[in-house]
Amino acid sequence: MKKSIIAKIIWILLIIILVGGITCLPFIPKLYDIFKDRGVELFNSHTIYYRIAFYTCFILCLVIVWQLIGLFKNVFSDTPFKKEVERALKISAVIFMLLAVIVVVKAVFIPTILSFAVAFICFVASLSFYCLAEVIKAAISYKQEVDYTV
Repeated sequence: MKKSIIAKIIWILLIIILVGGITCLPFIPKLYDIFKDRGVELFNSHTIYYRIAFYTCFILCLVIVWQLIGLFKNVFSDTPFKKEVERALKISAVIFMLLAVIVVVKAVFIPTILSFAVAFICFVASLSFYCLAEVIKAAISYKQEVDYTV
């Protein structure tokens, strides 16, 4: 398959995002306090459940980036019609659904329009990744049929 330069660029950007995210992990409370709105409490003033949910969302996002790195690597180095691509898409779909649930629970206690918007976006992303995984699954089976026929 022809190597895609765009997929390679996205792959490199995702690696930079992952390294930056892992580097920022110990500094989350400070970064939260720097970028928060004036009306929002300091990070350590929130309940332990809120802080755990915040860290969980951050780590889940890093896992999604990790899955996308593997996905784009397969796209530019090999064929995208592999079981690893389907598995990465399904894992990402489940993680997006978990993020949507966490944000909805957070929005119940601290309701903001942004929280509901993020939950909706995560839900739609989850459905999109799952549908794409099913398309890849069907393409893999069609490709295997064609390979066996030839």
